Amino acid sequence: MQFEVQAHRGNDELTLRRLLAVGPSSVEIDVGVIAGEIVIAHETDLADASGLGLDAALLAAGNTTVVVEAKCFPPETPSPRAFVAALQPYLGRIALCSFEERVLAEALRVRPALETTFLFRAPQSLATSARTVGPRHDLVTRDLVASAHALGLGVVPWTVNDVPTMAALVDLGVDGLVTDEPALAQEVAASRLAIAA
Repeated sequence: MQFEVQAHRGNDELTLRRLLAVGPSSVEIDVGVIAGEIVIAHETDLADASGLGLDAALLAAGNTTVVVEAKCFPPETPSPRAFVAALQPYLGRIALCSFEERVLAEALRVRPALETTFLFRAPQSLATSARTVGPRHDLVTRDLVASAHALGLGVVPWTVNDVPTMAALVDLGVDGLVTDEPALAQEVAASRLAIAA
């Protein structure tokens, strides 16, 4: 499996193009739902929406995988089912990640081949319908990586921007990194994986 360098938060056109210019494996975009429509925004109140649409983002991304993070935190946001209903037209063209396991399970029910990542920010059971787990980077241990791999799960921690942390995580055997610095992550991963080989 190729090491994934996932460029983090390409939520506006300028940032998205800057991240894509480096040639990451994938680019992550945050979305909310309002009145059944997808809105690209990181905050659950959608206050930071840039006006970039998901169709335009997918077009700009070309062959680069777009990982959509469903910002689903009921009752503050619409339900998992409402998220998946709004995302349904895109499920054949995206990968999906979320802190809400129910969004992932519902999306996989609709599209079983969908690439999914279960995100978490506190120690967590690895029981998930997702194919990959996305722990906060400081939760990653050799045991967590070994346990995930034994279950057939990839491990792609977030959000890692400094060389020592990137190097330590690659050495622990993670399958990718979510980063605001994709060029740096590519360089570190290539050098650490070459040493390991």
